[in-house]
Amino acid sequence: MTNSEVSNDQPDKPASDNDPPNKTAADKEPPDKPAPRLNFKARLRARLQLLGGAIASIAAVGAIAGGLVGYWTVWKTVRTDVFRDKQTTQREATARPDIAPRLSFVVLPFANLNNDPEQDYFADGITTDLTTDLAQMPGAFVIGRGTAFTYKNKQIDFRMLGKDLGIRWAVQGAVQRAGNQVRMNVSLADLSTGRDVWSDRFDGDRTNLAALQEQVTARLARSLNVQLVQAESRRSQMDQSRNPDAVDFSMRGWAKVYEPGTKVTNAQAKDLFDSALRLDPDNTDAMLGKAWCIANGVNSGWSTSVVEDKKTATKLIDQVLAKHPATANAHVAMGSILNYGNPEGALSKFDAALEIDPNSPVAYAPKGIALITAGRAREAFSPVQIALRLSPKDPAAGLWHFFLCHAHAHVHQYNEAIEACRRSINLNKLNWLPYVDLISAYGATGQLEMAQQMLAELNAIRPDFTVQWFHQMGYARSSNPQFLLEYDDIVDGLRKAGVREQ
Repeated sequence: MTNSEVSNDQPDKPASDNDPPNKTAADKEPPDKPAPRLNFKARLRARLQLLGGAIASIAAVGAIAGGLVGYWTVWKTVRTDVFRDKQTTQREATARPDIAPRLSFVVLPFANLNNDPEQDYFADGITTDLTTDLAQMPGAFVIGRGTAFTYKNKQIDFRMLGKDLGIRWAVQGAVQRAGNQVRMNVSLADLSTGRDVWSDRFDGDRTNLAALQEQVTARLARSLNVQLVQAESRRSQMDQSRNPDAVDFSMRGWAKVYEPGTKVTNAQAKDLFDSALRLDPDNTDAMLGKAWCIANGVNSGWSTSVVEDKKTATKLIDQVLAKHPATANAHVAMGSILNYGNPEGALSKFDAALEIDPNSPVAYAPKGIALITAGRAREAFSPVQIALRLSPKDPAAGLWHFFLCHAHAHVHQYNEAIEACRRSINLNKLNWLPYVDLISAYGATGQLEMAQQMLAELNAIRPDFTVQWFHQMGYARSSNPQFLLEYDDIVDGLRKAGVREQ
């Protein structure tokens, strides 16, 4: 679910840390002073804005005629050339977590003023969309949805929130729905003082929810003196569904996706997206949601036909990207499909997602595991660490710590692997993966008593685990020789630890 705001004006000079939040560049210039000429980069960006729209139109025709390869190559080249340093803020914030970036946010879960828990999905969906909108503002650092929702229905000390997350601003709001009418109250709080610096009310129609949300993002950006870049927005460029019930089913489906991932909730989410598509077969948000569920099923071992499911998911994602190439989560979903068997292909998709949304923890984290599988384990630490900086309290944080554990194991950093594996297990004791690398690290370092203790816990979770099965699983994931060499060392550590062969 990706989206961004649109501006037709030339970029303003960024505000300094001492500027009032609502002071614009225009306020600083005398009224009779001529407007400054655009520099080369700005003029190039302005031209590329037009090119981006043209490419999107050409892409739709090209996909129907025969595929997505050509248009995506052009789009990727354009985005790489112009937005090369888009992830600088995220890297710097991870390297220096004690310094909050100037444009660092969290969008707190919007309150549901209907006092009906059945309507929570609606307020949650608006919160998620606004998070994604802000995440695509130039220079922004936006805390991930997973962490933001840990504060739902809780009393919050704003100053403490800023210190805990290393950010400066919090967006909060409330939503009330009466039939097709929607009212949103939104405010922006300065976390250093705990005070609101801006607030407003927005009224609209549920059938045009996209325009309402874009108004909120635009006002937030102006209040912070941020010029929004013209970009292809999921909402502003997508064909809006004319069936509000289809939109409703899709929002309910995404709400299910964000619940704790189980086979049951994944199937329920897929059913909701199917209901949306029956009402509106062209609803690209529902297409993406269905593909996301299928990818989850494939990667979680719930699929009864991996080959067919991958074909179905790929077709759905291609349809989304044919209309809207700059849909970050579509590239994430495609990367997830490719992650097993084609890690290099998966990496290109995760990179594409991050060019569009540099604040996406769900793109950074799997990029780390794809780098390992592609034989580039030493490069895997940075993207996973960025994911954890963006969403430190994410429900998936336990899995992401396993990715760090796995990277350390691949490069023989056994002490660090043991520490990261234990952290992963403490966050989620039901995930069997970190136990394997932990046992291997203990085996490799001769800590056989500790290895046996962990093996007993692994057998309780996964009684069918054997060295031979694990070996076959790794060789099915990748044929990269460096990966296989490192994977064999992990398997050797399991044998030293006394894990049964078969």
